[in-house]
Amino acid sequence: MLSQNLLALGFTSFFSDISSEMVVAIVPLFLTTGLGLGFFGVAAYEAAYQGTNAVFRIWGGSVADKRQSHKKTAATGYSISALTRVGLVISALVTAVPAVPFLLADRIGKGLRTAPRDALISLSTAPNRLAMAFGIHRAMDTAGALLGPLIAFFIFWQADGAFDAIFMISALVAAIGVATIWLFAEEKPQRAPAKHAHDTPRIRDQWRDVVSSKGVLGIAGGVAMLGVVTVGDAFIYLLMQRTNNFDARYFPLLFVGTAIVYLALAMPLGRLADRVGTRAVFLGGNIVMVALYLVLAFSSLGLGSALLCLGLLGAYYAATDGVVPAMVSQLVGPQVRASGISFITVIIAVSRMISGVAFATLFASFGRTTAMVVLAIAMSAAVLFSFRLLPSRPVSASQ
Repeated sequence: MLSQNLLALGFTSFFSDISSEMVVAIVPLFLTTGLGLGFFGVAAYEAAYQGTNAVFRIWGGSVADKRQSHKKTAATGYSISALTRVGLVISALVTAVPAVPFLLADRIGKGLRTAPRDALISLSTAPNRLAMAFGIHRAMDTAGALLGPLIAFFIFWQADGAFDAIFMISALVAAIGVATIWLFAEEKPQRAPAKHAHDTPRIRDQWRDVVSSKGVLGIAGGVAMLGVVTVGDAFIYLLMQRTNNFDARYFPLLFVGTAIVYLALAMPLGRLADRVGTRAVFLGGNIVMVALYLVLAFSSLGLGSALLCLGLLGAYYAATDGVVPAMVSQLVGPQVRASGISFITVIIAVSRMISGVAFATLFASFGRTTAMVVLAIAMSAAVLFSFRLLPSRPVSASQ
């Protein structure tokens, strides 16, 4: 039976992802056609995007554990992201107001909410069903990620370049997501409130507990190596669009293709991870990424190979996105759950900052084929090394 928190957070993510993916689906075009940026410009934006996210993930996880306020912290993050949509509307209507600061400010909200939200899911779920619960949540999340680009595509189809309409609808849908978490999610505190300030655990002690948890540093090393050689979605989609030079109005549909596969596989792969272990499913997802790189390297990226790329990317996310917090939740104690999840996801964010610059450099220096072959070889090596670092079947942390 699904817990109230899983349903509440699932619907929160559903509405929030409709809102955010409407914007995300047009950002690469906005940066390249609207602002005239090249791959290095997009890489710089991605680095700032991931960096902002990383800083506030640390803060969000730490504060949520210290105050045992996972719902409140996550809800605050969703509220901040919703407010940035209002800023984007103003930017679209008043050309003197730049949009990029609001796009980056959205990462403040996402950074604050992600670890507390995932911790709240894990604290509301039986230990032997963690990956399945995250699979259900990611499926609901991805349903929103599927609808968002479709709405953006429809708006673009009716009025090419109508960024203002997309931002306005995005803001309205985000408000529904914010209302859902505030009204229906419940806190799951793991200790009684402190009677005195000195009774509250220090953040430094929380992080010491996280790092000292058996297997956590192995996960950190594994995701760092894999993250550095993982090419971001924006680069993959831009590569496909530039190679085929298709109409920019169809660009949001690339996100839809990935989301359909992710939605179909998120729950089955979550169930499989609970049964065979998170390491096998997680590394399997990264092997799928190797296949994606090889298709990008050697195919003409026509319709058939483009659909294959979108399918492989969706499978990669289904095998990794929800499995990572489940893997961490099996290792760290409930009182530092959000800090543990934020620790690992921050490492992923920082490594993705590096990967964006690395890909832009390889692409500019050697072209598409060589860049993707180098990354395929590097990803294969990272999978082999990570196999030794990641825990195979960790003993679940006490609930």
